[in-house]
Amino acid sequence: MLFLGHEPGGAQPAAARSSFNFCFGRTMIDKRDSTALDLARVCACFMVVILHVAAVDFHVFDDRWWASNFYDSACRACVPVFLMISGALLLDRREALPVFVKKRFLRVVPPLLFWSLFYMAWNDWQGRHYGSWQQWLADLASGPVVFHLWYLYAVLGIYLFVPFLRAIWHASQALEKKAYLALWALVSAWPTLRAAWGVDADVLGTYSLGAFFGLSGYLFLGAWLHEAYRNVRNEPRYLACNAALFALLSLAIMAATYLRSRQTGGPDPLFYDYLSPLVMAASACAFNTLYGLGMRARRYARWLRQISACTLGVYCVHIFVLRRFESATGLPSAGVSPWWAIPFTAACVFAAALAAVMLLRRARVFRMVT
Repeated sequence: MLFLGHEPGGAQPAAARSSFNFCFGRTMIDKRDSTALDLARVCACFMVVILHVAAVDFHVFDDRWWASNFYDSACRACVPVFLMISGALLLDRREALPVFVKKRFLRVVPPLLFWSLFYMAWNDWQGRHYGSWQQWLADLASGPVVFHLWYLYAVLGIYLFVPFLRAIWHASQALEKKAYLALWALVSAWPTLRAAWGVDADVLGTYSLGAFFGLSGYLFLGAWLHEAYRNVRNEPRYLACNAALFALLSLAIMAATYLRSRQTGGPDPLFYDYLSPLVMAASACAFNTLYGLGMRARRYARWLRQISACTLGVYCVHIFVLRRFESATGLPSAGVSPWWAIPFTAACVFAAALAAVMLLRRARVFRMVT
């Protein structure tokens, strides 16, 4: 969420500075491809905002819960889509390990430090004191100081595996790539299935299958889907099928969450997990749908490029904006219908966060962290 390639003619595309660009790599791609990925990135960022707005009402079974479940289920693909964009742009690239480490980590660490310290300073001003500067550093190193910053920490770990995942990608034949994805999907889905079915067997531990487990598999999936899309013969039909499947799978996530919650006696987010089977399938369809729509959005390429360049900042600051919006309007708890309040709040928060980031990026010093 590193764009290092070139447009024809040698100029670095503006998308190279886009959001989540600290975990993206870019090969030589055409403008349609760049626009398609920009659209996917912008939509995924907006889905993150909807997700966090909807989550407010999830933990209590009341008349607002179904709206929360609906929007949350429809937006679970947001983080996987970001990771799949990373894989589509990063795995096919070849570069020396020192070059990879230097470029990628220099783009991850500044945003992580800046936004962590920003939220710590705000929390401290609000009365949550962290103590000495040594304690500040200890808290920062121990994990995210605000829940949504977990992604920046996760990217650091994913980066450590990317050079090896890249080697697997280049060394694999088509059948081997499919086998890798099948093993990753089965292994990663097992913890959710195990909890849902009440199975005691620890298959991952017994057979040491942990090598195939984790979010890094989404990078491989994104690279594979990106490659496969280029070989599609009937693109309109392929796009329509993926859009329909995404809608059906989102409804399935919603239904499974309801049934699980009713079974356990309270709201249970088991099927919301990014590695649950329904979310994995929905995420693949979401990537194909957004990518396909983006291939048809060339007329909006300039606007998408500009917004895409701000999505890292929007992701990092949107929780701060959301809390201020809640305090100023009281909308989430004002008794209005959540069916329109959730998307309305998300649109307002996204727009305000985007405006703030665009303003910040006018100063060169802030471009490395937004």
